[in-house]
Amino acid sequence: MRGIIFLIFLIGSVWAKGDFTEKRYIYALDKTTLFKGSIVITDDVTIVRYTSPEKKVLTQSGQTLTVEDVEAKKTHVIDLSKRMDMSLYFSFMRSIHNKDFTGLKNYFDITKEGTTYLLSPKSQAKRAILKMEITMRQDEIDKMIIYFTNQDIIEIETL
Repeated sequence: MRGIIFLIFLIGSVWAKGDFTEKRYIYALDKTTLFKGSIVITDDVTIVRYTSPEKKVLTQSGQTLTVEDVEAKKTHVIDLSKRMDMSLYFSFMRSIHNKDFTGLKNYFDITKEGTTYLLSPKSQAKRAILKMEITMRQDEIDKMIIYFTNQDIIEIETL
């Protein structure tokens, strides 16, 4: 479950422009935190850089995820073949980045209302995610809001 939530924190960060802000509301703490970062997706590698308030770099290549805490100068490596939730996440990221919403239909029921896609989970994601909204602007992803079953909310916008 924690893995799915960790992954969803990042999923909306996949924008063609690369730069994003991420607002996380944690219901249990009644606390909102604002993050800034950027993302780069190539054929082989996905790199997410958080620049504020923490400096972290997440690099996914094949079945390996490397999490680097820049300030603490520590690195942690995760084998994605042993973490199906995280492996699925990177698959979701690529689908959203490529605007291939049909690739998400195995995991979500997807409807479109104007410029907004509404995603309702229909698989194991149901345990963590209530719904997701992806809003487009001029054929690019503008905003994503993720509503969790525990009442947490993640809102991510492009810059």
